[in-house]
Amino acid sequence: MEFLKEGLLRVDPGLMLWTIITFIVLVLIMWKAAWRPIVDALDARAEKIRFDIDNAERTRQEAEKLLSQHKAMMDNARNEASQIIAKGREEAEKMKAEIVEKATTESRTIADRAKKEIDLAKDKALLDIKTEVVLLSTEIASKIINKNIKPEDQKALVEEALNKIGTVQ
Repeated sequence: MEFLKEGLLRVDPGLMLWTIITFIVLVLIMWKAAWRPIVDALDARAEKIRFDIDNAERTRQEAEKLLSQHKAMMDNARNEASQIIAKGREEAEKMKAEIVEKATTESRTIADRAKKEIDLAKDKALLDIKTEVVLLSTEIASKIINKNIKPEDQKALVEEALNKIGTVQ
Protein backbone atom coordinates (compact mmCIF):
# COMPACT_ATOMS: atom_id res chain seq x y z
CA MET A 1 0.00 0.00 0.00
CA GLU A 2 2.81 2.13 -0.22
CA PHE A 3 2.03 3.04 -3.73
CA LEU A 4 -1.13 4.82 -2.41
CA LYS A 5 0.98 7.20 -0.43
CA GLU A 6 3.03 8.19 -3.39
CA GLY A 7 2.11 8.79 -7.01
CA LEU A 8 -1.13 9.44 -8.77
CA LEU A 9 -3.39 7.60 -6.41
CA ARG A 10 -2.31 9.59 -3.39
CA VAL A 11 -5.20 11.51 -1.81
CA ASP A 12 -4.40 15.13 -1.01
CA PRO A 13 -7.29 16.99 0.71
CA GLY A 14 -6.31 20.40 -0.66
CA LEU A 15 -6.01 19.14 -4.17
CA MET A 16 -9.30 17.34 -3.82
CA LEU A 17 -11.04 20.52 -2.67
CA TRP A 18 -9.68 22.50 -5.58
CA THR A 19 -10.66 19.70 -8.00
CA ILE A 20 -14.26 19.73 -6.70
CA ILE A 21 -14.42 23.54 -6.91
CA THR A 22 -13.03 23.45 -10.45
CA PHE A 23 -15.55 20.77 -11.40
CA ILE A 24 -18.46 22.80 -10.02
CA VAL A 25 -17.29 25.96 -11.78
CA LEU A 26 -16.85 24.05 -14.97
CA VAL A 27 -20.36 22.57 -14.63
CA LEU A 28 -21.79 26.08 -14.03
CA ILE A 29 -19.97 27.47 -17.04
CA MET A 30 -21.14 24.52 -19.13
CA TRP A 31 -24.65 25.00 -17.77
CA LYS A 32 -24.70 28.62 -18.85
CA ALA A 33 -22.66 28.36 -22.02
CA ALA A 34 -23.30 24.91 -23.51
CA TRP A 35 -26.09 23.16 -21.64
CA ARG A 36 -28.78 25.66 -22.58
CA PRO A 37 -27.95 25.62 -26.34
CA ILE A 38 -27.73 21.80 -26.30
CA VAL A 39 -31.11 21.51 -24.53
CA ASP A 40 -32.59 24.14 -26.85
CA ALA A 41 -31.24 22.27 -29.89
CA LEU A 42 -32.66 18.99 -28.56
CA ASP A 43 -36.00 20.68 -27.84
CA ALA A 44 -36.02 22.19 -31.34
CA ARG A 45 -35.15 18.80 -32.80
CA ALA A 46 -37.94 17.15 -30.80
CA GLU A 47 -40.38 19.86 -31.92
CA LYS A 48 -39.31 19.36 -35.55
CA ILE A 49 -39.81 15.60 -35.20
CA ARG A 50 -43.27 16.19 -33.68
CA PHE A 51 -44.11 18.57 -36.54
CA ASP A 52 -42.86 16.03 -39.12
CA ILE A 53 -44.91 13.27 -37.47
CA ASP A 54 -48.02 15.48 -37.43
CA ASN A 55 -47.37 16.48 -41.04
CA ALA A 56 -46.93 12.82 -42.01
CA GLU A 57 -50.19 11.94 -40.21
CA ARG A 58 -52.03 14.74 -42.04
CA THR A 59 -50.53 13.60 -45.33
CA ARG A 60 -51.56 9.99 -44.59
CA GLN A 61 -55.10 11.10 -43.75
CA GLU A 62 -55.26 13.15 -46.97
CA ALA A 63 -53.95 10.17 -48.92
CA GLU A 64 -56.59 7.92 -47.34
CA LYS A 65 -59.24 10.51 -48.15
CA LEU A 66 -58.03 10.74 -51.75
CA LEU A 67 -57.92 6.94 -51.95
CA SER A 68 -61.50 6.66 -50.71
CA GLN A 69 -62.56 9.37 -53.19
CA HIS A 70 -60.73 7.52 -55.95
CA LYS A 71 -62.44 4.25 -54.98
CA ALA A 72 -65.81 6.01 -54.93
CA MET A 73 -65.12 7.49 -58.36
CA MET A 74 -64.07 4.07 -59.69
CA ASP A 75 -67.21 2.46 -58.25
CA ASN A 76 -69.30 5.23 -59.78
CA ALA A 77 -67.56 4.75 -63.13
CA ARG A 78 -68.15 0.98 -62.94
CA ASN A 79 -71.82 1.55 -62.15
CA GLU A 80 -72.18 4.01 -65.02
CA ALA A 81 -70.42 1.60 -67.37
CA SER A 82 -72.67 -1.26 -66.35
CA GLN A 83 -75.72 0.99 -66.78
CA ILE A 84 -74.51 2.02 -70.24
CA ILE A 85 -73.92 -1.62 -71.16
CA ALA A 86 -77.35 -2.61 -69.83
CA LYS A 87 -78.97 0.24 -71.73
CA GLY A 88 -77.12 -0.76 -74.91
CA ARG A 89 -78.26 -4.36 -74.52
CA GLU A 90 -81.83 -3.21 -73.91
CA GLU A 91 -81.76 -1.03 -77.02
CA ALA A 92 -80.22 -3.88 -79.03
CA GLU A 93 -83.00 -6.19 -77.85
CA LYS A 94 -85.61 -3.60 -78.84
CA MET A 95 -84.01 -3.20 -82.26
CA LYS A 96 -83.84 -6.98 -82.65
CA ALA A 97 -87.53 -7.31 -81.73
CA GLU A 98 -88.46 -4.52 -84.17
CA ILE A 99 -86.42 -6.09 -86.98
CA VAL A 100 -87.92 -9.52 -86.33
CA GLU A 101 -91.42 -8.05 -86.22
CA LYS A 102 -90.83 -6.10 -89.42
CA ALA A 103 -89.39 -9.17 -91.17
CA THR A 104 -92.34 -11.28 -89.99
CA THR A 105 -94.80 -8.68 -91.24
CA GLU A 106 -93.04 -8.40 -94.59
CA SER A 107 -92.88 -12.18 -94.98
CA ARG A 108 -96.59 -12.45 -94.20
CA THR A 109 -97.32 -9.71 -96.73
CA ILE A 110 -95.20 -11.44 -99.37
CA ALA A 111 -96.80 -14.82 -98.58
CA ASP A 112 -100.29 -13.31 -98.78
CA ARG A 113 -99.45 -11.63 -102.08
CA ALA A 114 -98.00 -14.88 -103.43
CA LYS A 115 -101.14 -16.78 -102.35
CA LYS A 116 -103.31 -14.19 -104.08
CA GLU A 117 -101.19 -14.44 -107.23
CA ILE A 118 -101.34 -18.23 -107.07
CA ASP A 119 -105.11 -18.11 -106.59
CA LEU A 120 -105.43 -15.70 -109.52
CA ALA A 121 -103.22 -17.88 -111.71
CA LYS A 122 -105.18 -20.96 -110.63
CA ASP A 123 -108.50 -19.24 -111.38
CA LYS A 124 -107.18 -18.12 -114.76
CA ALA A 125 -105.88 -21.62 -115.52
CA LEU A 126 -109.21 -23.14 -114.55
CA LEU A 127 -110.99 -20.60 -116.70
CA ASP A 128 -108.66 -21.41 -119.59
CA ILE A 129 -109.26 -25.13 -119.06
CA LYS A 130 -113.02 -24.59 -118.97
CA THR A 131 -112.81 -22.54 -122.13
CA GLU A 132 -110.69 -25.22 -123.78
CA VAL A 133 -113.07 -27.96 -122.61
CA VAL A 134 -116.02 -26.04 -124.02
CA LEU A 135 -114.21 -25.54 -127.31
CA LEU A 136 -113.19 -29.18 -127.45
CA SER A 137 -116.67 -30.29 -126.52
CA THR A 138 -118.12 -28.08 -129.22
CA GLU A 139 -115.57 -29.37 -131.70
CA ILE A 140 -116.29 -32.99 -130.74
CA ALA A 141 -120.02 -32.37 -130.98
CA SER A 142 -119.67 -30.82 -134.40
CA LYS A 143 -117.52 -33.72 -135.59
CA ILE A 144 -120.03 -36.20 -134.17
CA ILE A 145 -122.82 -34.44 -135.89
CA ASN A 146 -120.93 -34.24 -139.20
CA LYS A 147 -120.16 -37.85 -139.41
CA ASN A 148 -121.70 -40.94 -138.36
CA ILE A 149 -119.42 -42.11 -135.67
CA LYS A 150 -118.55 -45.65 -135.00
CA PRO A 151 -117.68 -46.67 -131.45
CA GLU A 152 -114.00 -46.88 -132.40
CA ASP A 153 -114.11 -43.36 -133.84
CA GLN A 154 -115.91 -42.08 -130.77
CA LYS A 155 -113.29 -43.68 -128.54
CA ALA A 156 -110.53 -42.08 -130.62
CA LEU A 157 -112.19 -38.65 -130.39
CA VAL A 158 -112.52 -38.92 -126.60
CA GLU A 159 -108.89 -39.96 -126.26
CA GLU A 160 -107.84 -37.11 -128.49
CA ALA A 161 -109.85 -34.67 -126.37
CA LEU A 162 -108.31 -36.11 -123.20
CA ASN A 163 -104.83 -35.77 -124.70
CA LYS A 164 -105.54 -32.12 -125.52
CA ILE A 165 -106.74 -31.54 -121.99
CA GLY A 166 -103.62 -33.28 -120.68
CA THR A 167 -101.35 -31.01 -122.72
CA VAL A 168 -103.21 -27.93 -121.47
CA GLN A 169 -102.43 -28.67 -117.88
